[in-house]
Amino acid sequence: TYVLSKVTDKKFLKEVAEKGEYIREKILKFAKVTDSHGLGMMLGFSLSGITAAEVVTQALQTPASGGVAVLSAKDRMRLLPPLNISYDEIDLGLERLERILN
Repeated sequence: TYVLSKVTDKKFLKEVAEKGEYIREKILKFAKVTDSHGLGMMLGFSLSGITAAEVVTQALQTPASGGVAVLSAKDRMRLLPPLNISYDEIDLGLERLERILN
């Protein structure tokens, strides 16, 4: 019940929505990202010039990724960060992801 009380708290849910929008705005500026969809921080992105599977492989194999975990779903890249992620952690992960995409 403790976890349910946290994840249904309106303040917490507002913060999750704000972080999701923050991620979306930043990643849509990446050269190879063409669009996005999702809700909160469950986000999917379409890519151009690289496949989602290639991004996942590079994230797993490239030290420059620094442990960024990305998923693929058909032709889309997916991000599912923890709901309690900090903005500093978001920025660090996005910097690393952008390196992979470039």
